[in-house]
Amino acid sequence: MGFVYKTVGIRGRIAREIEMLVDTGSTYIVLDKKSIEEIGLFETPYKVKLTLADKREVEAKLFLGEVEVGGRKGPAFFAEIDTPKPLLGVYALETLGFKVNPKTGSLEEIAPEGGYLLWLK
Repeated sequence: MGFVYKTVGIRGRIAREIEMLVDTGSTYIVLDKKSIEEIGLFETPYKVKLTLADKREVEAKLFLGEVEVGGRKGPAFFAEIDTPKPLLGVYALETLGFKVNPKTGSLEEIAPEGGYLLWLK
C-alpha cells in the first residue's frame, strides 16, 4: 500500500480545507502552529506526550475543532507539532466511522456517522 491522502475540512473560528496524509500510527490530527493559529482552533488546557515516527518523544498542546471527511463531520483533537505534512489520525477516523483499507489505500465506512459519539439533533 502507498500513501493515502485526503482533503479534510477543518473548522475553528474559520473553515479551511487541507490535504492530509492519513496516518494510522497517529492518534490525533497533527497540524503546525501557524495552521492552528490561522484556523483559530480552540486551545484546551491539555498537553500530551507523543512518540514520533523517528522515536523522538515530544510534548504537544491539544486543540479542539471540527473535522469533515467524506461529507461526515465531528469534533476532533488536534496536536500542535512542527510537521512537514498535516496528519489525519485514527481518533478522527474512528469518530467519523472510517478505516483505511490496506489493499486499496482508500477510506471505507465502518460505522454510521458519529458512530462513536452520541448526537442530538
